[in-house]
Amino acid sequence: MDEISYVYATTGVMVLYFVVQVATKRFDPFAPIWLFFVGYVQVYVIQALSYHDWAIDVRGEELVTAANFRAFWALLWFLAVYHIGAGRFVARRLPTPPRRWSTLAVCGLSPILFVWGMYCTSLMGAPTTATISAEDALLRSFPFVMMVSAIMLITTGRRLAAPNRPLLFAGLAIAFLYVLIWMFNGKRSHSLIGVLATVCSFYITHLKRPSWTVLAATSFLGALVVALAIGWRGNENYERSFAGFSQYLSEFDMSNILVSMDVAEDETQEDLDSYETKEYGGFLLMLDTVPEKSEYDYGENYLRTFSTYIPRIVWPSKPLYGRKQWVNAWIAGSELERDEDFTSPAIGILGATQLNGGALGTIIVLGIIALVLRSAYEYFRLHPDSSWVQFFWAITFFNAWFMVVGDDPMTWFYYNWGFASLPTVVILWFVNRGPSAEWSASTQTAGAAG
Repeated sequence: MDEISYVYATTGVMVLYFVVQVATKRFDPFAPIWLFFVGYVQVYVIQALSYHDWAIDVRGEELVTAANFRAFWALLWFLAVYHIGAGRFVARRLPTPPRRWSTLAVCGLSPILFVWGMYCTSLMGAPTTATISAEDALLRSFPFVMMVSAIMLITTGRRLAAPNRPLLFAGLAIAFLYVLIWMFNGKRSHSLIGVLATVCSFYITHLKRPSWTVLAATSFLGALVVALAIGWRGNENYERSFAGFSQYLSEFDMSNILVSMDVAEDETQEDLDSYETKEYGGFLLMLDTVPEKSEYDYGENYLRTFSTYIPRIVWPSKPLYGRKQWVNAWIAGSELERDEDFTSPAIGILGATQLNGGALGTIIVLGIIALVLRSAYEYFRLHPDSSWVQFFWAITFFNAWFMVVGDDPMTWFYYNWGFASLPTVVILWFVNRGPSAEWSASTQTAGAAG
């Protein structure tokens, strides 16, 4: 098979999987596999096809073929572990979730998180970069707490046992405001998360799934907010104000959605000299460079999952684990001149696993990710009418996408979720421990997905 055939084979696997899930009535749009697929399609199908000619010119046909073959068999391995049954085994041995849901706790926490989130948006007055203190910069690093506030309110307002319309409408309003603000700030991820988490929370709290029409509308809306955020970011054709943003929205060209998805070229910009800063380009670089020109990191980057939460006041010399190997690989393999201060480009999940340990690293890391995602999902299916589980899942499931498109599969945790979501999840766990007459274990929706 040639290099393009493997891309089509990867596409065929995902299409066949979707058809089988729908045909057997096990399709669940809130299963993490689908957002994992979204990221995989974006990087290892769309980008692989869109940047094919550049990839062949720069990295050579042999390496591009090896890369596309890696993407193909890595997906098959992921699906094998995802369906092996271990996830269900793990989920059944996890602690039973809280059976209560304290409206008082939600009403106490939500306003605090909302105000904090608004402060992080810089709309409540932001100091200049030159004058901002380290403490203030840290305090402004948790914008997602605003979305956590919204999902708490939606979960509470949509409870079957005790619905509360004012809290529901408040949650929906905060979610809408969150998406709007972060489109204005040019952040595609925050805008997309707002859409996905809101739709998920709205439906799972009533033990339902959206219709195909709603799913189609959600997909379009998600693509739209991403395109709007990307198009607005750095756009010099409009005044940087809400009036200018309103004009930008009214004149937005829908074809830019394809540009943001890497399907079409941006005709307003000059042709890029290199696509290596795209996730697929970063993957090719790592495959071409590690370990021949630069060494593996042997999974050192995953130590950040723990080290991130140790304050530098306690550990002043704390290293950024895995950073050195990542930079060295870019310096050794880039088309352009890079130095030790080089930052930013994501290399995608397969680029990260190549840096971890090549093919063996890919097998280990993707196997663990498949097990973790399936275990978490089975826990959600096992306790679908627990309000705590509903809240947890709505602010968590979308991270399956981040695992694919980020700089490593755990950036979602130590850059955002671990700080912004985990504390509230833990607080609500302990606040709501104890029996409740309103709650009873239910498995009536457990068969909604495979």
